[in-house]
Amino acid sequence: MIEALWSVEFRSNAPAVNNAGSGIVVLETGRAFGGDSTYFYVGDYHLAGRAFTAGLTVTHYAGQLNAIFGPLRSFRLVVNGQLPPLTGQIGADTFVATGHLEGNPNARIDIRFVRRAELP
Repeated sequence: MIEALWSVEFRSNAPAVNNAGSGIVVLETGRAFGGDSTYFYVGDYHLAGRAFTAGLTVTHYAGQLNAIFGPLRSFRLVVNGQLPPLTGQIGADTFVATGHLEGNPNARIDIRFVRRAELP
């Protein structure tokens, strides 16, 4: 099941000084919530078979404006990935996804999800 607490590691193709980072995302009943030390993420996700899609609004809340795409206060990400074929089996607690800034498919991001905890 995809509903869980996930850690995320991400890297963009932007020439920004901080083009990589990490955070936490909770995926629960089609909703996604999370954040890192300077931005929080809110959005939704959909699972069709093993195909994962998500739309996230990323918003600055503390510290410097240092998003992975440059000094942005808020932006929208479109994310697509593929879950492993044996969800719940060894190796199925990690998956990768790619994404881009909404309206700018050239501003790309790679994301690695690692399941950290089941939801209560």
